[in-house]
Amino acid sequence: MNTTTYPSIAVDIPVRFAETDAMGIVHHSAYIVWFELGRVTWMDAMGVPYAEIAEGGNHFAVTKLEVQYRGAIRFGEVVKLETTVTTLRSRQVSFSYSVYNGKGDLAATGRTDHICVDLAGHSAKIPDAVFTRLQAGQFAGSGAHS
Repeated sequence: MNTTTYPSIAVDIPVRFAETDAMGIVHHSAYIVWFELGRVTWMDAMGVPYAEIAEGGNHFAVTKLEVQYRGAIRFGEVVKLETTVTTLRSRQVSFSYSVYNGKGDLAATGRTDHICVDLAGHSAKIPDAVFTRLQAGQFAGSGAHS
């Protein structure tokens, strides 16, 4: 198991009305979109723009998604999403997420697992240049923010 510690990168997200259900509470589907924002923000902060990975002929396909809801979030709140890498292997990367409501209370946690694939959808090794920069994230704590 990977015991490397990576920095947590935070992003503030204003809750849009379209992300809420009839009760005015954020719909569960919004968290999946927020997690993608967290991943892309984390990779950008580590100097690995996702667009570069895609342009290089690879993608990180989601193989597993978990969300645990702990409290409600409502329209108009600004949530804080913290993202970090939990596992990095030659073909796989996993991220964990913590979502805080407008009051700063933990509202949800989650995790996504990804496998590197080529443009045909076949499993592929994460390109060395990408892997090296993702791995370097463990040393980027001074540049990270939460």
